[in-house]
Amino acid sequence: MTLDSRLATVVDAARSKKAFRIRLVDVSQIASFTDTMAFMSGGSDRQNRAIAEAIEDALKLADERPISREGEANGNWVLLDYGNLVVHVMDEETRRHYNLEGLWSTGLELELPAEAHPESEVRS
Repeated sequence: MTLDSRLATVVDAARSKKAFRIRLVDVSQIASFTDTMAFMSGGSDRQNRAIAEAIEDALKLADERPISREGEANGNWVLLDYGNLVVHVMDEETRRHYNLEGLWSTGLELELPAEAHPESEVRS
């Protein structure tokens, strides 16, 4: 299954701020409020906010703005709600504690695009 360009944009923006453990889960068959959940982690509250901001900025270029944005003040869990896409940026402790991925484990995990490497990093 090819990842749609919107989700690829989310992944690329998250990677640009060094997000890790990125997962995309299609929950359209099991949830009535959204189609896709994106989960990712940052190493600090500041990094979580930067990841969320990068995603928001990247989607703004396609004239998409979140319906709501939560958790920015604390930063340990920032949520961006785009209606049919909900993005969760969490620190590892919060991610383990709430285990949202376990809650939505019957959803279909989507394959992430390969990471792009700048030409200068490619070795012959």
